[in-house]
Amino acid sequence: MKAANRPRPAQVLFIVAPGEQPMFTRMNLPPFGTGVVTASLRDAGFDVDLHDLNSDLARMWHGGEFTKAELQPFYDERAVVDYVGGGRNDFLDTFAGRLLAGKDVAAADVVGISAGGDFSFLEMNSAAVLGAHVKRHYGKPVVLGGNNLDYLMQFKDAFHRWWAACVQHLDAAITGPGEDVFVDLVRALAGRRQLLPMPRPGLARVQGDQVLRAPDAVHRVLPPDFDGLALADYHNYVLDRPQASPRKQATDEQLNRMQLYRFPSYLSWLANDANAANLGKGVAGKLVIPYVFNYNCPYSCAFCTESLERTKLVHATVDDIIGHMVGLSEKYQTPYFYLFNNYFNLVNGFVEEFSSRVVLNGVELNWSDCGRFNSLTYERLAMLADAGCRKLTFGLETASTKMLKIIDKRVKLAEAEQVLRWCKEVGIWADLEIITGMPHEDEGNFAETTDFLQRNAEYINYFNVNRYFVAPKSLMGARPEAYGMRLRKFPDAAQRLMSANYRWLVEDRDWSYKPQNFRVYEFDEIDGRSAEQLTEDIGPKIAKLNAIQSNDFMDAWYVLSIRQNRPGRLPTRFTNETMALA
Repeated sequence: MKAANRPRPAQVLFIVAPGEQPMFTRMNLPPFGTGVVTASLRDAGFDVDLHDLNSDLARMWHGGEFTKAELQPFYDERAVVDYVGGGRNDFLDTFAGRLLAGKDVAAADVVGISAGGDFSFLEMNSAAVLGAHVKRHYGKPVVLGGNNLDYLMQFKDAFHRWWAACVQHLDAAITGPGEDVFVDLVRALAGRRQLLPMPRPGLARVQGDQVLRAPDAVHRVLPPDFDGLALADYHNYVLDRPQASPRKQATDEQLNRMQLYRFPSYLSWLANDANAANLGKGVAGKLVIPYVFNYNCPYSCAFCTESLERTKLVHATVDDIIGHMVGLSEKYQTPYFYLFNNYFNLVNGFVEEFSSRVVLNGVELNWSDCGRFNSLTYERLAMLADAGCRKLTFGLETASTKMLKIIDKRVKLAEAEQVLRWCKEVGIWADLEIITGMPHEDEGNFAETTDFLQRNAEYINYFNVNRYFVAPKSLMGARPEAYGMRLRKFPDAAQRLMSANYRWLVEDRDWSYKPQNFRVYEFDEIDGRSAEQLTEDIGPKIAKLNAIQSNDFMDAWYVLSIRQNRPGRLPTRFTNETMALA
């Protein structure tokens, strides 16, 4: 067949809906899930025009084109649902048009919209509004995706109106892995074929008064493709002096690793901004690449969304992983990665094979990931450090033996303490995830956790304090009575959450004060405390945990904030505030 007679490939306009982050701080990571789906679409032969509208929102915001208060319609459930359903809303329609300015919507055969993954209502609602705008003004097929759709599906009873509007008026919404499903949908929609009601994995539909989803597709491990994005918008500004002496370069790299891996996010952003002022004067912009090579978890921690349904473990080969990471490092000219696996040491023998292959081939990488205490020996940790591991985050959750048993965490505290010591010895920063506020966690249980943290303070880099929330797609959420809970579901839960987010936005609080959008449900303890009492109890607990954090972070915050001339109010990590919904 002559080239002139070959059918042109389908054109996909793929956009990421914007969230609040650009109005508070710089973006620091390109969108991983969107990059993976883009890679799959391009591998399938489609032309993909990729845009992250967070970049556009940032330019509009810094250009003074709108105020935070003007965004109120995006936090009004009725306004969004009505607009998606065909109602008139001049502000939403005009704002969507401004976000899409310069994007060739008319040339697209299919428009894909990622609703993001930061549990942001601006992301979720702007995705729906953008999809409705495209349908209304261009008549193009629209497919929604993104991790936030899984969140909305978990709490589908609270977001029923949102789902009903999107499923009825847009073409498809994918609630799980999209790398294969999206390709299938583009083939069908670009060929103007009518979609059957629910033939594809992960697609949502509404039947009567119920929101339903097909079982999710299985993940594939792919390196993300970010070509087409304004990559400078994601730069992390680090020291880079190639003409300096080897000793000074080594010192610079230690500071870079501290900024990117040791500091929690609120400090990393401050350090990033401080460095940005010296761009070109010993400072350069570098990407940090997000990457995932395993999905799903063999454990069944009762609070976790993976505890209720067993899913197939997906894990790439060492050859593929190293090939992906080296390829991404060379393509985007950066040695820095954030890995977002369930945990790095998921498969027996993987640590040894990966580490030895990296070292023997002279691969230069810096990365962080989640880890599990089980099976990590001193020798394995030393190998990981040699292979570029700078930080591991462990899900301890609690140091109460009673609570560990209730949630089926399968952590041995003595083993955890030993691994933390070894991490310190080999030069890997060790972070922890801590959960407080679980049902029937009493003062004694809580004291076991604080004692553990104080006892091991010199070995713990940082710990994230998380307030427990009820996840419906977990053992605790599906069987609350078995865990001593009686759930409270609110008929206005969606709007209560949106209103809390709008208040946070217009009050111009620090980014770290973002509301806890997972708290859709409250609960009373059976034969115990009420939800109100639990809320009253949680503030002092969070304050006590935060008081145990290393003083190094408080000192760094003061130094960096003064350099930025914005001391402001303390981040929530130094306070007992939890951004309640009331």
